[in-house]
Amino acid sequence: MPHPILRIDVKPLDDKLLRTLGPLALWAVATVFFNLTTLIEQTISPWRFIPYGIFTLYLTWFTVRALILWAQRRYPGLERTQQRLIWISLLGLPLTAVLVGSRLVLTRLWLFAGKAEGIGGDIPFMVGMGLFYLAIITSIYEARYFFRQWLTEKRASEELRRAKLEMQLSSLKNQVQPHFLFNSLNTLQALVKSGENPKAMRFIGDLAQVYRYLLQRNDQPLIPLEDELQFVHAYLNLLKTRFDEGLQLDLAINPAYRTYRLPPLTLQLLIENAVKHNVVSASRPLRIRIHSDSTETLVVENKLQRRPRSDVASDKKGLLTISQKYRLLGQPDVQIYETEQSFAVTVPLIKPD
Repeated sequence: MPHPILRIDVKPLDDKLLRTLGPLALWAVATVFFNLTTLIEQTISPWRFIPYGIFTLYLTWFTVRALILWAQRRYPGLERTQQRLIWISLLGLPLTAVLVGSRLVLTRLWLFAGKAEGIGGDIPFMVGMGLFYLAIITSIYEARYFFRQWLTEKRASEELRRAKLEMQLSSLKNQVQPHFLFNSLNTLQALVKSGENPKAMRFIGDLAQVYRYLLQRNDQPLIPLEDELQFVHAYLNLLKTRFDEGLQLDLAINPAYRTYRLPPLTLQLLIENAVKHNVVSASRPLRIRIHSDSTETLVVENKLQRRPRSDVASDKKGLLTISQKYRLLGQPDVQIYETEQSFAVTVPLIKPD
């Protein structure tokens, strides 16, 4: 199966300023609180002590940062914060031991320049400082991650709220005088019936069924798949009046799924999208296949025979509307697959209560 089209743009972490100035600031704080006496009394040459401290802090910062970013990729989201922190703690302990060992080597080779008194070093102090650095760096990156995730979820919530209001407004606009149109269709059907035009009568009957469905179902969040399929047949008959044999529909749906639910007009929008963007003619018939699979989803698939781009403008509102409906219902999002030969959309089926 082709890979799904990704529609979420995940921005990479931009911490250039933080990883540049953060180690310097942390080194300055640690020096003031823990090593100021050593620096003032010049027990060790400042020209060795300062580069040593800055270098080891940068080494620690980037090493711990790599661990934190790995944990954030492995356990993303606010709801997995506890798992993330547990793994950082578990892996941070041996990582701290490795960093302490590195500091001991640098103490021996650089800070004391090979003198015998530099072999040991204050190991408990170094371990304590290593754990201190681990806690501080983790707190900084986790706090930053928490704020970014919170801000992202807040924006997504606002987007969903705005989309819901827009959909409600659109629904209200679409209901302007629908009863008048429906009654007019009934009157027109009666007039045509007297002229004995079966094709026109079927067209008007299907059109009336489509509008009856819109009146009864469009304001409902979910409807049975069986009802949606009946509506699709009426809608397809309207299209066949225009395209005749240029449009073909294949259905292969597990009967057990016909009581499952989905947002109204989902299939109509997907069929409309296929007709809008592909060549439909008797010489090049467009075949649309709607089938179910074992994962309680419905797949609407068509062969790609795209119209020239100049013939049709794509605003992708149909697919966006379907995606917004599923998100508002708290359901898994639709999946879009495209290859050079075909285009398919997979929509979840919602099990009835």
